[in-house]
Amino acid sequence: NRQMQFHMKIFDQADVIVAPTTGVTAYPIYEDAMKTGELDYINGAALVRYSIAGNFLGFPAVTVPVGYDKSGLPIGLQFIGSPWSESTLIHIAFAMQ
Repeated sequence: NRQMQFHMKIFDQADVIVAPTTGVTAYPIYEDAMKTGELDYINGAALVRYSIAGNFLGFPAVTVPVGYDKSGLPIGLQFIGSPWSESTLIHIAFAMQ
């Protein structure tokens, strides 16, 4: 798979990949969405933009809070590691907090 090869080449030169947890902070859920659900392609795509490595390729990842946006909503930073690098990721997350 091309995405797997792309990420493994990165890990040949780096221990971790650092990326935002999501492409946007939380957005409002409107009242009508509570009854029927919501399909928001633009915000949905932004939410999963940076989750390919962890969610779809299976690489270990950890997210830490790093601040707040102008509305006071939390912002996260994720560290994505190569296979079996969970201990490295936990050490990084601990150091960041």
